Amino acid sequence: MFDVGFWELTFIMTLALLVLGPDKLPGLVRSLGRWMGRARSVARNLRVQIEREVAEMPDLSGTAAKPKPSQTPAAAEPAEPAKPVEPANVTPPSDAAPVPEADDTHTTATEQSSEPGTRF
Repeated sequence: MFDVGFWELTFIMTLALLVLGPDKLPGLVRSLGRWMGRARSVARNLRVQIEREVAEMPDLSGTAAKPKPSQTPAAAEPAEPAKPVEPANVTPPSDAAPVPEADDTHTTATEQSSEPGTRF
């Protein structure tokens, strides 16, 4: 995780000794060791608990479970396939505005608006 070598660790410890002093440094190292031990213990317990839960899970390897006889439908006949929907012949009303053909102007809806503040 952290690539800390011998010289980096020596520098950190020397700096800590200068900042904290020889009286507080042993207590800090002791409490740091306790916290690291607790963190490792929590991580180990979490890993063991997850492994236990995964081991208790049913096999989900892709084989579908067969339904129980009480869960099967009474009529086991296949359903009829859906019929395709045919498009209806719809003609626009005579008073409808003509639809403009697509062009390459790329105007936005707000640019096309004749009144300020209207949105499409």
